[in-house]
Amino acid sequence: MSAPSVLVFGATGRTGGAVVRRLLGQHQAGELRLIAAVRRPEAAAPFAEQGIEVRHLDLDRAERHGVGPVVAALRDVRRVFLVTGNDVRMLTHAKTVIDAARITGVEHLVYLGAHAVRDTTVVHFSWHQLVVAYLERSGVAHTVLHPTSFMQNLLMPAVTDPRSGVLTHYVGDAAISLVDVEDVAEVAAVVLRSPEGHRGRTYGLGTEVAAFDRVAATLSEVTGQSWKYEPEEPAQFVARMTAAGADPIYMECVRNVFERTRDGSLVEAADTFDTVERITGRPGGSLRDFVERHRAHFAQPV
Repeated sequence: MSAPSVLVFGATGRTGGAVVRRLLGQHQAGELRLIAAVRRPEAAAPFAEQGIEVRHLDLDRAERHGVGPVVAALRDVRRVFLVTGNDVRMLTHAKTVIDAARITGVEHLVYLGAHAVRDTTVVHFSWHQLVVAYLERSGVAHTVLHPTSFMQNLLMPAVTDPRSGVLTHYVGDAAISLVDVEDVAEVAAVVLRSPEGHRGRTYGLGTEVAAFDRVAATLSEVTGQSWKYEPEEPAQFVARMTAAGADPIYMECVRNVFERTRDGSLVEAADTFDTVERITGRPGGSLRDFVERHRAHFAQPV
């Protein structure tokens, strides 16, 4: 039997790229055939250099051209990792991929959603839940991943400024659940390598709870330099991000999450799970592990 083909959406992004890295060894060993989906032709070169097949897929074009091109791209694909952008187009993008997966007989689809309570009223969490509801009705075998807040968000300029040693966040004194993207990718890779036992499962992913004064203390301990936490209003984050081109509707959702986390009404914001250890056989990475791995980023210029 030929090696199973695994197509990764968002291969140039943070999570999809990490999934590609996790599967590269099996690809090189001939245990699976890795395919990277990219929107821009110029993004193909780094994958081609590693011997990874590249398929150009712009899901924005499906509205005009129908599901056919996506069906063609998935024709010989057995497993799919699906991650979407964070705006309302994700509904159509995800539906198109799910429809194409159903038409072509994809064996298993791993969908990257977001952790939320079942009756959430947060808009972008609800978008994810609508996608999952459609996926469940599609007949496509699947696994859903529900991460909490990514540790990688600490690398954003709007959050950490090594020049001043200031950590800025927008949830006040609240503690939130964190997970490393690398752990999310490893769970996804485990499922994509061997979907048996994971069909129909939903996995919450959050490994550690921390308030941002403790995050600042960890930054100080690891770098040996002084860091301090300065909370700001969620509206300030929204203004910065929309000025940089972020989708205003999504940013209003983020503001809602920050405000409700700060006032304690978003009860799921501090949920944690043992999923990483259960699925991968090793503990999830800690906040300190993450800071140590990115020490060069957080080190203040001297």
